[in-house]
This record gives sequence, structure tokens and C-alpha cells, in this order.
Amino acid sequence: MLSTKCSPAALRCTLCGREIVLGEEYWACNGCLTCRECLPELARRELFPCREIRGKEDKP
Repeated sequence: MLSTKCSPAALRCTLCGREIVLGEEYWACNGCLTCRECLPELARRELFPCREIRGKEDKP
């Protein structure tokens, strides 16, 4: 008898395109799926509006 179970659709990291395999952790943030290796890049992109440069801080 043939199994009717469907395998889950492949997930790919939005930043690098690598497949995220079953059991692997990943981050879903603002529609972006991100693997462990790309997490620092995702953090830089998401936190960019909060970025400051010492000595050039926005003055109110």
C-alpha cells in the first residue's frame, strides 16, 4: 500500500537560498526566513533604523 503522507514543502533561507532542513532552527521575521548562518545579517538589516555612529548621534 502506498503512503499518502505528503512531505513538507522545502523552506529556503531568504538571504542565502540554502534549504532549511527538518529539525533545523530558523528565524521568521517580517516575512523573511533566515538560517543560523545568516542571522547576523538579518539582525543588521532589521536593526539598521536603530543604528548610531558615536559623535554623530541625531540631535532632537
